[in-house]
Amino acid sequence: MKAHHQNNCPILATHEKYNEAVYFLFKTMEAYHSPEEFRFNLNAFIQAFRNITFMLQSESVKPSNFERWYSQKQLEMSGDKLMRAFVVARNVIVKQSMLATRSTIRAGLFRGRDMKMAIQLEISPFTPTLCVLGQCIRTMVGTFVDEKHSDIGEQLGVERKWVVEEVGDEEIVGLTIKGMEYIGNLLSEAHALYDFEYEPQDFSSVDMKKMMVFLESDVDPDLPKKWGW
Repeated sequence: MKAHHQNNCPILATHEKYNEAVYFLFKTMEAYHSPEEFRFNLNAFIQAFRNITFMLQSESVKPSNFERWYSQKQLEMSGDKLMRAFVVARNVIVKQSMLATRSTIRAGLFRGRDMKMAIQLEISPFTPTLCVLGQCIRTMVGTFVDEKHSDIGEQLGVERKWVVEEVGDEEIVGLTIKGMEYIGNLLSEAHALYDFEYEPQDFSSVDMKKMMVFLESDVDPDLPKKWGW
C-alpha cells in the first residue's frame, strides 16, 4: 500500500471534513467549563461529523468496489445506536437549533483531581463552572479546607459532566470520541480501497478527568506556591 500524505490523499475533501470535526472536538474539550462556547463548538462538531460520510459519498473518483463496500457500511451504521443518535442530533441542530443539554456538578474537596468529598448539584447549562467554583470557595473554605490549604495537594474544585439527551445518557465528549473512533476506522477502510494506508486521529491521550475537573489552581496557577506547597 502507498503511504498517506495530505498532498496525495485520494479522498482529500472527506479528509478535510474529518480534520474539521477533530478541530471542533478539541475546541469543545477546551471550552468544557464555558457553557456558551462549549455548546457552540459541540454543535459545529456534530455538523462536521455528519458531513464526513456525506463528503465520502460525494468524492468524484471512486474505485469500482466502492459502492458495494459503502452500501454494507451504511447498513452497519444504521444499526449502530451511537451513529443513529448523531444523525438525530445533527437534524435537531439544523432544524430546531438547540440540543437538550444538561449539566451536573459535584463540588467539594479534591486531592489532585481525585474527589475526596463533594455535594452534587443540578445546575443550569448556562452557568459557567467558574461561578460555581467561586460559590464553593465562599462557602466551603473553613469547612472542607482551611484558608491556608495546609493539607498539601488538597483544594476546592468542581467536577462537571455534560450530557446531550439526543446522543445518550453518557458524558457527551466520551461519546463524541467513540463516534470519531468509529469514523476513523471507516476512513482507514476507505483509504485501503484506494490502496493507501491511513492512521486516523489517536484519542487515547485525552485526559477526561483533567477536562472535567476545574480546580482553584486552574484559575490561578500560582496558588500552590502561595499556599507553600
